[in-house]
Amino acid sequence: MTRNYISGSIKKALIIIECVGKSPNPLKASQVASMTKLDRATAFRILTYLVSLGYIFKDNSTNLYSLGHKIFDFGDKSDFLKTLTTLCFEDIKKLAYDTQHITYLAVLEGPHIVYCDKVDPTGDDAPRSFRMRQDAHSTALGKSILSFKTIDELKNIYKSYSLYKHTKNTLTSVDKLLAELNRARKSGFSINQAETFDYVYGVGSAILDSQGRAIAGISISGTKSTINIKTIPELSMKVMKTAEIISKRLTNN
Repeated sequence: MTRNYISGSIKKALIIIECVGKSPNPLKASQVASMTKLDRATAFRILTYLVSLGYIFKDNSTNLYSLGHKIFDFGDKSDFLKTLTTLCFEDIKKLAYDTQHITYLAVLEGPHIVYCDKVDPTGDDAPRSFRMRQDAHSTALGKSILSFKTIDELKNIYKSYSLYKHTKNTLTSVDKLLAELNRARKSGFSINQAETFDYVYGVGSAILDSQGRAIAGISISGTKSTINIKTIPELSMKVMKTAEIISKRLTNN
């Protein structure tokens, strides 16, 4: 009797999630279809629906699929994120204490960043399942990762996703965003000047893999009284140094 209550579509969706989750690398739709023994049209249709729900993430620049942020709501299922948060924690904790600013770790997912960890110098840290999302274009951390994308990749990301205006300082022009990302890549750090929330400022830097690709980022968050033209030079050096240390550690693991 039990099998009468099992939806074929649900079963196929779960098979696809398991397939993508167990793969050590992102997969093409054709690979998912082959590995799950589903026809390509069915696999693509279900993948598209799972992407819309957030359970699967599609990198539009490569058409490769990996687990989406919703999966992480059920715990750290990704070996990569487990490794990342474990290896980064002591470093971002030290950065928080050294700068006396809240420190964040996050990865990019399309036009958004998904936070993996947060350390408050007061000791009020986020739970290990911390998974808050924000627009990448209005955060220092997001811009630090986006700065390592090619122009074609960036235009593809924002082809169908508008630059939402969170505050009067938010960049809402792709051309202006590209110009700022170019400056961020050259300097090694990016800044947030109250672009997501009024009075919240930040400094971010990207974490790179062995091939120089930005796989994550870190940032510190404060107010204009603590993150400004006078303090940014020193704070940015500390943020960049921490990102460099983490990058080297990840490369050696």
